[in-house]
Amino acid sequence: MSAAEPPQSANSAPSGGSEAAKPRACGDHTSIAAPRAAPVVTIAAAGARDIAVIQALAHDIWHRHYPGIISDAQIDYMLARSYNDEALHRYLTTIGSGLALALRDEDAVGFIGWYRLEARLAMKLDKLYVRPEHHGEGIGRLLIEHVVAKARAADCTAVTLNVNRNNVKAVRAYERCGFAIRERGDFPIGNGFVMEDFIMERVVS
Repeated sequence: MSAAEPPQSANSAPSGGSEAAKPRACGDHTSIAAPRAAPVVTIAAAGARDIAVIQALAHDIWHRHYPGIISDAQIDYMLARSYNDEALHRYLTTIGSGLALALRDEDAVGFIGWYRLEARLAMKLDKLYVRPEHHGEGIGRLLIEHVVAKARAADCTAVTLNVNRNNVKAVRAYERCGFAIRERGDFPIGNGFVMEDFIMERVVS
């Protein structure tokens, strides 16, 4: 982010030469715009004490993003099913699985979850969410690359994910990060709800 230029006096005239205009003085102080530091984004491993943070992020993001893609009833059902304490603890206790937080100036603004698919030598990117106001800042890409690095270290040949077919914005974002649609599927999840997904994959080299 570039700093603003210091204000200059429109009335100041150089005396004898082409001396550059000086910043306007205001009392005993010079009025100069201070540069704003760019936010620092880090990806940090999540632990048991971070489960409540992930649950709060999921509740906020899902209720802002998914209306119009799936029903409110399905949003609540899937949050209760996938973000309860037991479900999230499995990511922390199963070999090849994990959770991570995206911290923007130490404030949690997103998260990711993954686990290994032993039968396919692939890593499943199972959860990826960033607060909408921070979309376009490259945070989602940092989270994805975190999981790709995990997959590479585990000798996986691909990272795979499911995304709702009506979630066009997410599909395009995944394509920009190297994923391609491999197939489509409809997956019943109980209570009469069905996940209507694309299955996307990125080759890990």
